[in-house]
Amino acid sequence: MTAITEGRKGSLDRGLQLLNHLAQVRESSTADLIKTLGISRSAAYRLVERLQEDQYIVQITGGNWKLGPAIARLATAAVQSMDVADVAPDLLRALAKQTQETVGLGVLSGREIVFVFRELGPQSVRVSTELGERRPLHATSIGKAYLAGLTERDRGSLIRQLDLQAHTPNTITSRQELESELVRTVERGWSEEHQEFDMSSACCGAPIFDHTGVIVAAVSVAGPATRMDAQMPTIGPLVSATAAAISRQLGYEPRNQSA
Repeated sequence: MTAITEGRKGSLDRGLQLLNHLAQVRESSTADLIKTLGISRSAAYRLVERLQEDQYIVQITGGNWKLGPAIARLATAAVQSMDVADVAPDLLRALAKQTQETVGLGVLSGREIVFVFRELGPQSVRVSTELGERRPLHATSIGKAYLAGLTERDRGSLIRQLDLQAHTPNTITSRQELESELVRTVERGWSEEHQEFDMSSACCGAPIFDHTGVIVAAVSVAGPATRMDAQMPTIGPLVSATAAAISRQLGYEPRNQSA
């Protein structure tokens, strides 16, 4: 019984190794697979025959092997089953630890952003955002990050529906100015908000995309303006990198994003 179990485990390991190898090199000859896996020719032929039978691999012109449609189906099912709420928390907690500031995750609800996750910063003076709180799109970094992640057509349509209410003297209340700020956000890679919703705080944010290239959420880091304003050039790239990492776990690749 032990020998059978170990034999099956060895075959599974070699099969996974073969699939991972093809994922990296795109296509490979049988001779290359034998060398990479370190197995005999007869074992290699048995393995590729079994994987080919269920279309995990296919043979192309010239005799090389590449990943087959069964792998594509598995990959599609995997990314479609993943939700931002499942993959984001660990990365957001790491961001809070790295920045020492409060981190939030928000999704669109009507014409506002609603917070669905938060991780408080460890410092004694900090910004506190409650779960379920709603924020305007035009006056917060998380809202501007979401707007920046939309296609130009969807962004323009949503901006025309917004009530650009002034929350502080720094709030952007001009649609033209907001659109210009969003262009800068896209070029920079993260959004910035300098005392535009609350005179005591500042924050930066970035959009999160799913496997189809559609924005599904946005992340922000917020702190007292006296700290955040000076740290924005440092924290901004960290927020952008975290959002990109979450997007990748959702199956997003930049080339998939629609214009």
